[in-house]
Amino acid sequence: MIFDCSTLSASTLYPLLAGTVVPRPIAWVSTVDATGRSNLAPFSFFQLVSDAPPTLMISVNRKADGQAKDTSVNVQATQQLIVHLVSPSQLALMNASAANFATGASEIDALQIPTVAATMVKPPRLADSVVSFECELVSLTPYPADQPSCDIILAKVLCLHIDDALLGPDHRLKHDQIDWLYRLGGQWYGHSQQQDNFQLARPASAEAALAAAAN
Repeated sequence: MIFDCSTLSASTLYPLLAGTVVPRPIAWVSTVDATGRSNLAPFSFFQLVSDAPPTLMISVNRKADGQAKDTSVNVQATQQLIVHLVSPSQLALMNASAANFATGASEIDALQIPTVAATMVKPPRLADSVVSFECELVSLTPYPADQPSCDIILAKVLCLHIDDALLGPDHRLKHDQIDWLYRLGGQWYGHSQQQDNFQLARPASAEAALAAAAN
């Protein structure tokens, strides 16, 4: 079946797009507003887009009335944010922080989530997060420009915190120990540590790729 995007509403397209472009890692983003009040919210339109400079992308959907969410407003005001990756043990708190809290309310305070001071930015860092990225804003672009449905944030990573348990003696990641929650379609979630995960080396050459494909 072919779906012509030009003939479908956003509410019809969303489950088709968000349910097929999966899995999507979850960015649990902490910010502060101009007066220092904290905000915490999860976003699954999220990805690494560059390693030089190290840059993350987060798309923050607008509210139903077209207004920007607190995360976008705060990032625009302070130019700073922290992106946390979410472990399965944090599922309940992450989901709770997605609720529609009042503008200016602190999900961190309301949910009594432990935090520590960040190293290079003002937003608080979640104490139980095993990986987090302290970032500064590169750009915030309302999209599409004529009638924005989201704000696309590019954020440069200033430093990252990785729990020692995920690192080997050579500071390389222990990929078999990493377990992140990810978003599927609808109300479906999953996590990255599965028994059928596997390693696969990139072909050394085009000739090697052709030989492998022929077998």
